[in-house]
Amino acid sequence: MLRSQVVFRSTPLAQSGPALVSALLWFALAAGLAYWVMHFPRENPVVLPAVTTAAPAQAADTSHMGRVLGQTQTKAVVLAETSRFQLLGVIASTSGRGSALIATDGQPPKAWRVGQALEEGVYLQKLAPRQAWLGQSLSGPAQWELQMAGPANTP
Repeated sequence: MLRSQVVFRSTPLAQSGPALVSALLWFALAAGLAYWVMHFPRENPVVLPAVTTAAPAQAADTSHMGRVLGQTQTKAVVLAETSRFQLLGVIASTSGRGSALIATDGQPPKAWRVGQALEEGVYLQKLAPRQAWLGQSLSGPAQWELQMAGPANTP
């Protein structure tokens, strides 16, 4: 019987093929590494241009001048002052301590503890379930009472 044998002869390209593929893979790895090192974020990020917004116009406080001239404070002023604050949440103990979630002038709400100043001359004096009392000082009488919106039986 005859046997047929196939003889493969090694050519220079066949011997260097795996070495060439290996070298190309190492080159691609080195090039990728060099790219990412060059584009890696540095400590000095790109400074974006500043966005300027106009400060909201504040109305002049004429209450001091009115008191000097003998004007008495009206209930409408008190209602206008309380409309600036919105009570959104209360965590109160039976002693009146705790914290309240209050939004001022339509801004996002912030958590305030009893005794903290919401702004100059407005202090959170006392809390009850679904209620907060604000005043011009911590020990003085409460001048504004805030109520949470919604049904009273909501937990």
